[in-house]
Amino acid sequence: MEKKIIISDSEKRALIEYFSGSVHGNTMSILNNWLETDDQNKLLFDQLSDIWQAGSYAGVNNKIDVEHAWSELQKQLHVENNQLRIWSTVWLRIAAVFVFAFFLGGSAIYLFNKVSGNKLASSVIEYVAPLGSRSFIQLADGSKVWLNSGSTIKYKNTFGAKNREISLNGEAFFEVAKNKHLPFVVKTSEINVVALGTKFNVKAYQEEKTIETTLIEGSVRLESDCVKLTGNVVLSPNQKATYTKKHISTESEAKQPEKTETADSETKPKLAIEKEVKPEPIISWKEKRWIINNEKLGDLAVKLERRYDVNFIFDNELLKDYSFGGTLEDETLEQIMDAISFSSPIKYIIDNKIVYVMADGQKMERFKNLLAK
Repeated sequence: MEKKIIISDSEKRALIEYFSGSVHGNTMSILNNWLETDDQNKLLFDQLSDIWQAGSYAGVNNKIDVEHAWSELQKQLHVENNQLRIWSTVWLRIAAVFVFAFFLGGSAIYLFNKVSGNKLASSVIEYVAPLGSRSFIQLADGSKVWLNSGSTIKYKNTFGAKNREISLNGEAFFEVAKNKHLPFVVKTSEINVVALGTKFNVKAYQEEKTIETTLIEGSVRLESDCVKLTGNVVLSPNQKATYTKKHISTESEAKQPEKTETADSETKPKLAIEKEVKPEPIISWKEKRWIINNEKLGDLAVKLERRYDVNFIFDNELLKDYSFGGTLEDETLEQIMDAISFSSPIKYIIDNKIVYVMADGQKMERFKNLLAK
């Protein structure tokens, strides 16, 4: 006997808002609760997602008519007594894409970007974890992705069917489902990470000078379309590869005296591999227990800016060289700054989304006296 699924008006609205990319209020809470209620709901979600992508109403519209959009979706399904029925018809699926996300500390954005017309074959899916939030995504092939704050992944709608290629700007942890016929490829600005079935972390923020790959389990191969790597670069578990990007000096940099020692303004890229690293601090950003391993305040401030969606301003650049280490668990920004100021000669002020970090004169004297002893 076929199982009937009843969808409330609030759940309909949540589905339409999600598909249209115009999520508001408690939309994600309603949608997640509905998805977790029954596995059949997940199947229906997948089918509706395909219909939405294929239909002419797939474009993003902030003033979308929920009732009209739902009516259009409903026409594609078998309806009996205004209740949706799931049946075993095999859907013609151009894109085998199922994305089920829950959000840690904030909401994310899920968009369908049409390249030309309404042809699904040319569509790209973009998933964004805004500053102040982290996200979990399960892909069509069963692979899992944890996305850090301020990060974006993009992939074609043919993911899982014709390829398993993902473009990353930011940081993500990947748990890749095995498929020997389709390698899983993470593309960054200058380096590609190729895997079959493995767990690894990639940090590749566009504004940073390095791209870091840390392998937890299995093996990955590093490749590049824009630079030549020496030999076959394959990582083993607990190894970390740090790639320093190719850098071309700006006009203002080229005028600086210290920059004139090289014949050209281009800095060659380089790759360094660390063996036997401890991966726990590197990947702890996705867990409740965040491990900070003796990190300079300047580098930690960048991570805190993304994690809490704030901006740090240091009144003295030398303060960035002080180090902090510890394990944080669901702490607020204020609690973290209290811990840092307790172990460093600094004081701070949080004004809206600005964190001002200043030298604490009294603590500075105490630190100097301790060092003198």
